[in-house]
Amino acid sequence: MTPTPITLTRVTPADATLLDNLWQFYELESSFWSGEDIDAKGRFNSLSGFLGRLGDPDAFDWAYLIHQKGAAAGLLLVGHQNLRDGTIQRTILEFGDLYVLPKYRNQGIATEVIRQTILATVHPWLVCVFRDDLRALAFWDRAFKRLPFSSVREVVPPDVPEFVEFVVNDAALPPPV
Repeated sequence: MTPTPITLTRVTPADATLLDNLWQFYELESSFWSGEDIDAKGRFNSLSGFLGRLGDPDAFDWAYLIHQKGAAAGLLLVGHQNLRDGTIQRTILEFGDLYVLPKYRNQGIATEVIRQTILATVHPWLVCVFRDDLRALAFWDRAFKRLPFSSVREVVPPDVPEFVEFVVNDAALPPPV
């Protein structure tokens, strides 16, 4: 399959409203399995703390807008995470929340985002998936089987019980057989 032409652009303070709106769509779809309710203003959990850090040169996490042919197609949140890995604690990049608007799904966009982030670097990444998000778990299962990750290892037990956590492309691990 030919990769879908997309661009990832780091969110700036000028993009805060768009990011917040995309987040609301993400939360709406997630509410099916998360059970989250809206607040008194009719909104889901907000990114207000995150939005307040936009533009901070020392930010420990970032948001990206996904564009296809110039149109906003989704979002990606990436950040640094402290990972307890056996007896070792280390800081690792986390491929956090990925959301593609329904109109743009099944076009290879999520796979292309993985290619432009995780697979375009040499360092390990933490991939966290909510245990109850069966669609996302199925997506990652397929991705781990068909994309050229150098290694994939489930973190057991996960740092957060609500997640299934994977460390991918960890140079300390041998390539999968």
